[in-house]
Amino acid sequence: MRSILTSLLQLGGMQLVIAATALVRNKVLAARLGTEGFGAYAQLALLAIAGSVLIAFGLGMSLNRNVAAAKDHDERQRLLATANGVTILLALTVVLLAATILAFAPDTLTTVGLSPTPHVLTAAAILLAYLPTQAAAHHRIAFLTGALDIRGMTAGRSRALALGTLASLPIVWWFGLVGAALQFTLLTFLIVLFLDQRLRTLGYHPWRIHLHRSTLTLLATYGLASLTAGFAQQSADLLVRGSLIHGHGAASNGIYQAALSITYQVKAIVLGSVGALSLATLTQDASPDAMRRTAERLLNVVTPIATLALAALGLLSGPILLLLYTPEFLPAQGILPFLLLGEFLLVPIWVFAAPLLATGRVGPWLGFELGFTLARTSTALLLLPHLGAPGIAIGFAAATVLQLAALTLYVHRAFGLHPTRTPTRLLVSGFPVVALTAWLGSSAVFDPTRLLAGLALLALFTHLAIRQTLGWRDALQHTRTALARKVTA
Repeated sequence: MRSILTSLLQLGGMQLVIAATALVRNKVLAARLGTEGFGAYAQLALLAIAGSVLIAFGLGMSLNRNVAAAKDHDERQRLLATANGVTILLALTVVLLAATILAFAPDTLTTVGLSPTPHVLTAAAILLAYLPTQAAAHHRIAFLTGALDIRGMTAGRSRALALGTLASLPIVWWFGLVGAALQFTLLTFLIVLFLDQRLRTLGYHPWRIHLHRSTLTLLATYGLASLTAGFAQQSADLLVRGSLIHGHGAASNGIYQAALSITYQVKAIVLGSVGALSLATLTQDASPDAMRRTAERLLNVVTPIATLALAALGLLSGPILLLLYTPEFLPAQGILPFLLLGEFLLVPIWVFAAPLLATGRVGPWLGFELGFTLARTSTALLLLPHLGAPGIAIGFAAATVLQLAALTLYVHRAFGLHPTRTPTRLLVSGFPVVALTAWLGSSAVFDPTRLLAGLALLALFTHLAIRQTLGWRDALQHTRTALARKVTA
């Protein structure tokens, strides 16, 4: 329990830096570009991420699992060297193809809701350098997480983001959309440099290249599944967001992106790398008892934190949007409740999906991921013409409900795994708390009566969570111990 909590705290600290720097960048972008420009940038970034997913070839998840299972240092080095070889080969292909399209068929961008203006084309050209850099960063993070080098990985990534954000903010303000693309690329490059240094410290050669056939086969087993799921999700996002821009304008996409960005940052802080940590832990011991222990410990720790964080975000959505964006983005309040409910349900989904990958059940895992993408996309496209951006969020929430129900049934039959009494009570009580507080916060920018009602709900859930997990006596003792250590330090 303590080791999992320590790792989650270290990951949470890194995600806090990631979130803080991202929110600063988004604030500058929102003030500089407005809702329409912010929506165009969000679509460009989504297009670049889809390209990086292709180059990464799904090897991040595969590295995470296989590095955790590797017998020695040399085997881990072979895994990284093979991933590097795949990255370089695919980068040459994808970047060359993308550059050709931008040069000779720029009108292709209109299919995803982007106008091929000089600024958009220049930003897209800059983002070509982002594609292989992001793939390399993704592989390094997965490698270090699989090696359970959580402290070193988080420290390096956090420093890179903090320094890079401070240094590059003037670029965004001066050059607008083009500056945002340049910052996006430079930050990723800086992250790779810091992670490479961490790898060298551990005795690895970060850019050694060797396409070892058996190692490539091992990585590809999981990589192809992850690539299929990731690329399907990114393509579906491009389709849905392109339809939103065509039907309701780029400003609607900017408003949706604001809601999504805030939700993502909060999720990253409190839930960051839960799935990766669970997979790395279970790969070392995938017995039924280990699955039950890991699932219970993670859910007991993460569910209360997720409930309080997501509920507080929903309750204070109006002031947060004003603080982090501008009044133009306040319509995002109507989108947030559905996004928050979906993100809450991802907690048990991530925990229950890890045993599938740890035990080599790649096919069922891929089926659940593709089913989720299909359900979310079809529901969003059905609702989007009538509801606009909230229809996309409703599709996301509905798809997570279906995925959780199907996944829970599967892992129960396959492994005898199911939430025990304490995690079940936390999940069942947390869901309405998130729903009610998000609804209270979405109805007004700031209403003292609604705020007090929401705070009462949060206090009630906190009392329940402490009684179900530690108990008040142990919770107070842990608090005193932590404070004493801090004072002593």
